Amino acid sequence: MIKRSSRRVNGIIVVDKPAGITSYDVVRQFKRVMPEVKIGYLGTLDPLATGVLPLLLGEGTKLAPFLEAGRKVYEATLYLGATTDTQDREGKVLKTEDLGSYDFSVENVEKVMQRFRGRIMQRPPMYSALKLNGEPLYKLARRGEEAERALREVEIYGLQVTDITPPTLHLHIECSKGTYIRTVAHDIGEQLGCGAHLAELRRIRSGPFGLEDALTLEDIEDLAHKGELHERFYPLPKVMSFLPAVELEEVDALQIRNGQAIPLEGFHERSEEHGTVVRVVARKDGELIAIGCIQHIKGDLMLRPLRVFHDAIFTKSSPYDRDTVRKMVHQGGR
Repeated sequence: MIKRSSRRVNGIIVVDKPAGITSYDVVRQFKRVMPEVKIGYLGTLDPLATGVLPLLLGEGTKLAPFLEAGRKVYEATLYLGATTDTQDREGKVLKTEDLGSYDFSVENVEKVMQRFRGRIMQRPPMYSALKLNGEPLYKLARRGEEAERALREVEIYGLQVTDITPPTLHLHIECSKGTYIRTVAHDIGEQLGCGAHLAELRRIRSGPFGLEDALTLEDIEDLAHKGELHERFYPLPKVMSFLPAVELEEVDALQIRNGQAIPLEGFHERSEEHGTVVRVVARKDGELIAIGCIQHIKGDLMLRPLRVFHDAIFTKSSPYDRDTVRKMVHQGGR
């Protein structure tokens, strides 16, 4: 029998998602182990995709706006000569091509790849969770309806061909948040002339988390049986260690946790620019108190909380909602 924890859980655990289930199915399975814990995740993976899926636990769910913009790295397999309505292998085949007359030389394929590196414009697929008038596009697509979708800018930081063995083409892709890899596959197929769809996808990195950090669902269940699962949680201070730190004493920490901006007296030697996002930690024990931003106001150095993190005695939340926080992160906190 699984040992269900009664401890307060705040942290992140990384799952190696298997094929054939949704990202939310992973959450549901994890809740069998910790039914009382609030859980979120970073970066939805389609059912056919496998690999890195970070789960945010308890207060860790508040870190989503600061972590979701991290780079994603994938290994993808394209199937050449067939397009589908979903742009992946799970869809209905719309068109096929005989590959005999197409040029799949390294030189020609590389010429096509060059068009997909850097900032590119991408039209989201109809089979996606994007909403139109409150309804997900995939529901419209299932009814045979087509909707206008605006082009979106995404960035492909790295795109390498790892193998060309028609009808398959293997790619290593490093990209920004919001990139649809199946749309990349479809668009590459169009540029090659033969059409293509995504046959396999494995995410090997999401922001700071890689496959080396990930546990299978079987691993998680086994560790839960042994009562050792907590040992594999990433503590919040460690996860956010890439941000510069501001250490506070208990009185200032209480003000920050109540959503109040405080003057940083004695910190005038700090050189961060206005709007710098920082992690706020307790001087006593290194506990993560908040994610905040530094502001220079009329010669005074102020610290404003963006997200606050509570233990059992604190109940008041940060006054900033998720969309505001996300905007401030991307615009330098201003």
